[in-house]
Amino acid sequence: MKLYLETLKPILNEKQHEHVRKLVTDFTNGPGVILQEILIERREEHDNWAYDWWLHDMYLCNQASLPVNSNPGMVFPPLPNLSAETQMAKFAARFVVEMMNFKRILNRRELPVEKATSREKGQPLCMAQYYRLMKSYREPGLVKDRLLDVESDLTLSRPHIIVACKSQFYVLRLTSGDDATPITEEQIAAKLLNIIIDAKKSVGSAGMYPVGILTSQKRDDWAHSRELLMKSASNRNNLALIERCLFFINFDLEIPGPEFNSVCKVGAKGYRLFNNRDETNMMHQMIHGGGSEYCSGNRWFDKTIQLVIGRDGSNGLCYEHSPSEGIAVIELMEKLIKSTKDLNEQSTDPIASTEKNEKTEKLTWSVNNELIKHIADASTVLDKLVKDLDFHVFRFTQYGKEFIKSCKISPDVYVQLSMQLAYHKLHGKLVATYESASTRRFRLGRVDCIRAATTEALEWAKAMNQSAVTETSILGTKKIFYTVTDNEKLQLFESAVKKQTDVMIDNILGMGIDVHLLGLRQAARENAMPCTIFEDDSFRIANHFALSTSQLLTSTDSFMGYGPVVSDGYGVSYNPQNNNLIFCVSSFKSSKFTNNNAFTAALEQSLMAMQKMLYMRRN
Repeated sequence: MKLYLETLKPILNEKQHEHVRKLVTDFTNGPGVILQEILIERREEHDNWAYDWWLHDMYLCNQASLPVNSNPGMVFPPLPNLSAETQMAKFAARFVVEMMNFKRILNRRELPVEKATSREKGQPLCMAQYYRLMKSYREPGLVKDRLLDVESDLTLSRPHIIVACKSQFYVLRLTSGDDATPITEEQIAAKLLNIIIDAKKSVGSAGMYPVGILTSQKRDDWAHSRELLMKSASNRNNLALIERCLFFINFDLEIPGPEFNSVCKVGAKGYRLFNNRDETNMMHQMIHGGGSEYCSGNRWFDKTIQLVIGRDGSNGLCYEHSPSEGIAVIELMEKLIKSTKDLNEQSTDPIASTEKNEKTEKLTWSVNNELIKHIADASTVLDKLVKDLDFHVFRFTQYGKEFIKSCKISPDVYVQLSMQLAYHKLHGKLVATYESASTRRFRLGRVDCIRAATTEALEWAKAMNQSAVTETSILGTKKIFYTVTDNEKLQLFESAVKKQTDVMIDNILGMGIDVHLLGLRQAARENAMPCTIFEDDSFRIANHFALSTSQLLTSTDSFMGYGPVVSDGYGVSYNPQNNNLIFCVSSFKSSKFTNNNAFTAALEQSLMAMQKMLYMRRN
């Protein structure tokens, strides 16, 4: 609780902080003692005492719609122009083969155990997140969702995937014959080509509705829509096939328009597609599909992995977050990216396979007037959300992690402090900041929260952003000076670095405060023990993450991003590369408190000011 008080100091005023101090004293001398004993008892009964509580609090009890609010997107390096349907099918088939190769490793439980590479190096890391990637499904609920383990003996022996194209859904069986022989890459490509052709022919047919867009609804609304779907036997069968599939392949034939390109002028341009779509546009495509006009109906947001392939070469991932953190997903996705390098020249060759004219297994839906209205309402709500999302992929190219490491500073710590400086520069204060810290050193460990808004960071940011003082002499000459010297700024920076490093280490070694506080609060709820500290406004402020961040490293030129978690906040993922830093910055246009362009500009200015400061230290 001492650390809780410490984290609140830079984001509360003195009066608020003194009030919380009294609440902490009352809690630690009263119910806190009993609640801690409950947690100790729970530890003896569970592999991970916090996992279920954390999962429900972080995801399953959150009623917000999945696109923008929860599901991240990942942009892969563009493929060659895939205007030829044969090319799309071949690239997708390679993705499927690589996914199945990985699945066989999982089925045999042969995935090598990863080891910690920093702080207590060599500690084994929990691999459970990898094993959940292709056997999970998030089922909507009226009060809370369920994370289903949908793997069965049948799924293992006769696996299938779902292919989405033109907002229609198809089953693709990955084995054939009574002995369930795996089909070849060429056969998969032929089946995928058949699906693309059939979907294009079916457009405008009677009864064609974008049922997938229902999965974009608020979770209780989608649960209600799902109940309506379940009244039909054919719909129940469709839902069962979707829930039990390994993953999705999503062919995007309608590509989001130029209105999704970034309007922010800060940073390098990055790569563009032949139709002038930029990286920001592609990230919109992966996160939400572009709305009902484009590809949002071509998604099923409940499924963990949706591999998106656009006809213009855009490709990437939309993923449902509850089964796994980004690190496991990125590891798998980069295998796919690297697997397609040899396809560029041969991708236009015709597909020679007996499956070329085989009948597709299309899911047909029974949709009544009430469901038609739900689909229309879902489209309207999602389109409004999509238009409200402000997003920018910002490539900072002045330096990267090589320079930061040469200064003997952790790149993660450095970037976190740059964001604190940028926020303070723009808003004149610090706010509760969330950075996910992996706790995979513990069985079933997911993440705890590194809180980067520290007192040390605040004092340094105030010094860096101080206003100039102008003094006029008797003779009328003006002198401009600063009250904090450059050396003092450096000292404050080093103090902030040390504090941020200590907080980071505490979290990855299991000594963070947020999961512990969650446990105490949940134990109080389940045992009907009212605790003022958890009902006080200070607790809400502490958990209102107006800056939600995470480091998402890649070895390829790919990146992951997501929306903000509160209406007046920013979502910022960052990917330190050797000689550049990739940021994905998001906020809502409707907010009076945020400004994506201004924040990105402040971030660039902060990074340049920090480099200048560190050059001075060298000299």
